[in-house]
Amino acid sequence: MNNNGFKNGALFGTLLGASLGMFFGAKLGPLQKRRIMKNINRARYSLKNGINSIWG
Repeated sequence: MNNNGFKNGALFGTLLGASLGMFFGAKLGPLQKRRIMKNINRARYSLKNGINSIWG
């Protein structure tokens, strides 16, 4: 089974999400940034574990 398109889509989506997050993050106040950073870290670890389980 060829999952190459899925892998490329996941990578592209991650990069797009990170760039949009940086763009909108520049417009937020410090308390909102702190709350969002906590959620981002939680999502990043979940995404990393999910990608490792798919690729590994």
